[in-house]
Amino acid sequence: MLIDFSARNFASFEREVTLSAETGARLSRLKETNTIRENTTNLLKSLVVIGPNGSGKSNLLEGLRYMRSMVLNDTTKATDKLPYRPFLLQTESPNQPTLFSVRFNHSGKEFKYEFEYTRDQIVREQLTTFSKASHKVYFQRQGQQFPVLPEQLKSVANATKSNSLLLFGAQKSNDAAAISVMQWFQEDLLFVNDVQIPDKLAELVNDDRIKNELLRFLQFADFNIIDVKVRDVPVTVPEQFVEVLRALKFEGDIPQARQELYAVHKKYNADGDVVGQQEIPLASESKGTGKIFLIALSIIYAQLTGNGKTLLFDEFDDSLHFELSRALLDVFNSKQNQNQFILTTHELQLLNSNLRTDQIYLVEKNFKGRSELKSIFDFQDSRSSARNDVQFMKRYIEGRFGAVPQIRLSGMLEALNQSQPAQDLEK
Repeated sequence: MLIDFSARNFASFEREVTLSAETGARLSRLKETNTIRENTTNLLKSLVVIGPNGSGKSNLLEGLRYMRSMVLNDTTKATDKLPYRPFLLQTESPNQPTLFSVRFNHSGKEFKYEFEYTRDQIVREQLTTFSKASHKVYFQRQGQQFPVLPEQLKSVANATKSNSLLLFGAQKSNDAAAISVMQWFQEDLLFVNDVQIPDKLAELVNDDRIKNELLRFLQFADFNIIDVKVRDVPVTVPEQFVEVLRALKFEGDIPQARQELYAVHKKYNADGDVVGQQEIPLASESKGTGKIFLIALSIIYAQLTGNGKTLLFDEFDDSLHFELSRALLDVFNSKQNQNQFILTTHELQLLNSNLRTDQIYLVEKNFKGRSELKSIFDFQDSRSSARNDVQFMKRYIEGRFGAVPQIRLSGMLEALNQSQPAQDLEK
């Protein structure tokens, strides 16, 4: 699972910020449910990142997504540009490197992998491995110099382009440490978005045992769905796209169909009698229904693939009723859960769920447009008064932790008046 993630000079985060899933020192509340011990580290099962619209909370998860994409996808040519998205509201930042750093557990070992880069090159890269009592820099890179490098990676380093990560070449050469890092990014770091349910999740429903588990979950969540079907839906590929693939000498199969989920409902006559069933494409259901499907299948997938996964949800509560969002948060923090969930939200009421102070992070943007990240645990008042009856939402609204939008209703109304016809303003 994720231990911590740091970013600097990315999107709205100019200064370095760190999202940590380590438990706070001397904090024992909800230890039996909301925390899990992995290797030698006590970790939180869930983190809630809250902030006003436009504060930059989504950029935090986007930074981790950028890092994942760069790790899994190497550049093809030495002239390819890297996905560089620096902070733009400060004169020097657009010329400074972006930093991404992540520390995590995988296969019983702890790793820290980090790199800095600009649009054109990797400026710095380092992989560190940890044991119980010490740590070891496995490889270190400064530009195209490699001060620390295992013997077996010297030829790989010589062949690494300035805009490529050494890690990518190392895993291609079957280096065990590099493979572990790659596996964690590929298999254990899961981004859950509500655009479309991936085929690998839809295919789970073909297993009757899994389908029954999904249906029971949906029924307990108060969704009146009696069955779920998987249908192959034809895919129309534009001929122009096919021609491009042929020109590139693409040898794979062009998909002719994709799998789509259908929710099955009871069908009634005018008297209220059940007269049959009706299949409805999940894409035609409400956004909330599609989202609960995605969340449930993601949880089941994580369990089936060995647990120990880190799942990330941006705007977690969007389209979900508050009671359902709170119930899901209780599921994430339950004893039986063996995975980790990181979610962004602006639903203040979630602050009054069964959460520890170290599970709540706040994002706010200052007058310079710079996003800042802080944990409620970092406030001394929260550490000394972390009782079961503490109402975080009330204290948040009071501005005790900051991150509250400064809204001027009168000013908003006045601004809208500017667009009214002159005769209306005279009335």
